[in-house]
Amino acid sequence: MEVRWAHRSERDEVLELLGHWYDDRGEFFARYNQNDPTFRDALCLVARDGGRLVSTVQIFDRAINLEGQSVPMGGIGSVFTLEEYRHKRVASALMRLSVDTMIREGFEVSLLFAERLTFYNQFGWREVERKFSILAAAAGLNVPDRFVIDSFEAERDLAEIAAIHRGYSGRFNVTAVRDDSAWRANLKFAGNQPLHPGEGSEEYFVVCRDGPRIAAYARVTRFHGVSMVMEFGYLPDGIGIEAMLATFKYLGQAAAGVPVTVRTVGDHRRAALLHSASKPDDPSVIVTHTAHDPALENALGDAGCPVAHHVDNNYMWRVLAPEKLARRFAMTPEAASSHAFEIFADSRSVFWTADRF
Repeated sequence: MEVRWAHRSERDEVLELLGHWYDDRGEFFARYNQNDPTFRDALCLVARDGGRLVSTVQIFDRAINLEGQSVPMGGIGSVFTLEEYRHKRVASALMRLSVDTMIREGFEVSLLFAERLTFYNQFGWREVERKFSILAAAAGLNVPDRFVIDSFEAERDLAEIAAIHRGYSGRFNVTAVRDDSAWRANLKFAGNQPLHPGEGSEEYFVVCRDGPRIAAYARVTRFHGVSMVMEFGYLPDGIGIEAMLATFKYLGQAAAGVPVTVRTVGDHRRAALLHSASKPDDPSVIVTHTAHDPALENALGDAGCPVAHHVDNNYMWRVLAPEKLARRFAMTPEAASSHAFEIFADSRSVFWTADRF
């Protein structure tokens, strides 16, 4: 059994292996491998038994904001082992190699999303609770009628959206840092694998205009059977938060299938993502992240949409380079590691679902 980094010639074979996971999963993962400018074969780890690949793990090269600093983060994803090779320590060998690889490549922290918590615990990852927000009454939000919901067009809108992202998301810890290249790649990754075949994994990206300027935006997909606003942002003035409420109102009305009262322009065919193709009669709610933004949660409640929270703990972090964090935070390595986990667990931190791998 070989456990090593993938060769360039094995890229298609890795995708074929991942295709065993879900009927069209290979195509889904290909979006990352073919469009991510940070993808490299040294971060794609494989186990080969004789003539075939039997297991794989991918490290995603990202940077996150930690107290105003851009910190290299290795994301663990695309973890898959053929059924007949499970429980034989094959995946364990790849996880140990992934830790060694991330340390060698200079990553300081690592993030993964998992259900098998105890499996990853043994390699140093620790689960952290985070809150998802449920907006059940967004369709009835009381908001001014000055705003217009438009569909996002990259060449026209990306610079303005990226500025809002820097100003809004840049205020919070653990958000992914994006330059122009990372933004354009992220747009190609949009959406996550659906819970039910046929639901699609495209992105519905809307902007909220106050006159000619964009005052807020939201990125929506169908995620685990629900309508997920996987990222949003708004301008820092009072108008920005009102525009964000108007955006949620529009999405709530579209999800509920009631008449849309917020003005719209542009192409909104992807609003169909707000409904379940497999269970069209299921009630629709909006799920997103708001716990990091108490001002927004208060505004939602005051406008008629109190926020409910769902706690999730499949969010797992690992410190890879405590000495480097110690220099960043001017602490001892042990104190820096503890401080990093305080940041990861803080409700004022947010890692957008749009950046999930």
